[in-house]
Order: sequence, then C-alpha cells, then structure tokens
Amino acid sequence: MEIYTTGEFYPEVFKAKQEFFDQSGTVHDDDVEFEQRMSLFMDWYLFDRQIPSLGMPPITHYIRQNQIDFSEEEKQLLDNLAHSIHSVFVFKGTTIFGKKLVVQDLFSKKKYKVVDPRLSQAFARGDIFEARLFQHDGKFFFSQGFCFHPVEMKSFIFNEIKKIRFQDRERHLQLILQLAQMKLKHQRFAHIDVKHIYGFDSKF
Repeated sequence: MEIYTTGEFYPEVFKAKQEFFDQSGTVHDDDVEFEQRMSLFMDWYLFDRQIPSLGMPPITHYIRQNQIDFSEEEKQLLDNLAHSIHSVFVFKGTTIFGKKLVVQDLFSKKKYKVVDPRLSQAFARGDIFEARLFQHDGKFFFSQGFCFHPVEMKSFIFNEIKKIRFQDRERHLQLILQLAQMKLKHQRFAHIDVKHIYGFDSKF
C-alpha cells in the first residue's frame, strides 16, 4: 500500500478513487459506512484494479518486481494475496463450537470456512454481504471491508448474480460495485421502500 499510493503512483490513486466511487457510490466522512468503504476501495485498488501503465494490479506488479528477493514463505503469502476472493457471500452458519464461519460465494457456489471468531456475533444466518477472503496456511480470513445488503433483496441479488455467473471477472466486479451503490442509496433514502432502490431502472 505504501509503494502504490505514493510517489509516481499517487495520481493513479486519485483516478482509482474516482472510478471506484463513481461505480459504488460516493461516501462522506460522516457516513456510517465510510471506513468500511475505504477498506473496500483500498483492497480493490491493490488486488483487483489494473494500473493502465502496468497492465496489472499492484499486487501482481509487486510480485514480479521483487520475487527474486522473496523467501519461499513470502512467495506463498504474496501468491495467496494475489488470489484473494472478492465476492458477494451468504452466511450459512458456524461450524461446531462456533470456531469458524461458513459462507458461500454466490458466484462460484463454493463454501468456505472462515477463521474469524470475533465476527461470529456480527452475522445472522442468511446475511448477504460483499467481502474479500484471503487464504493463509490453509485457512481463510476476511479482509477488513464489508458491505451488507438488505436480506429483503435476496431474490434480486441472487437472480442478478445468476445471470452473469459464467461471464468474466470484470463483469462480476462491475455488479459487485453496482450493488454497493444500491446499498448506499438505500441508506441515504431510508424512507423509500428498498425494492424501489435495488434495481437497474431505479429513479434514485
């Protein structure tokens, strides 16, 4: 993050912010989800978005530029970071004794057991949310950013994902950001029925 947000890359961060918030909705310092959205942005910038002049995301460029200096452990760690799973998930419950959270990726349909007991009280079965998973030592962990969607819009979200499940990753990311924008509008217009917010023909 330090390397790819300063110096020659500083203007790129500014452009990336414009792109990200144009697609996912602009947040303000006093918004409830401000910190969450900034975490989602930074992960998107480092792990998903290609820097035009490099033709690859920062994480990939960093690995290629420095791989000869890495230990085997560092290579594995960075490879895991480069293959993070950014998606929309549904919370299925916990494992025995509640040590792991069971979530399902709505795009791939794969289930993951996530090590994060601190968050076990933050989820309810059926919750739908955007998040990013990292793997380390055979275990999965959440990144810091989340975007929870209204459970009332489960069918809408499932149907939209189903339409593009087999399209490329860029299309998946586009939908993830569009859903995040809908969530932000839902917060801004809390007095409006959420069914009028979540949709591509919405007037809001």
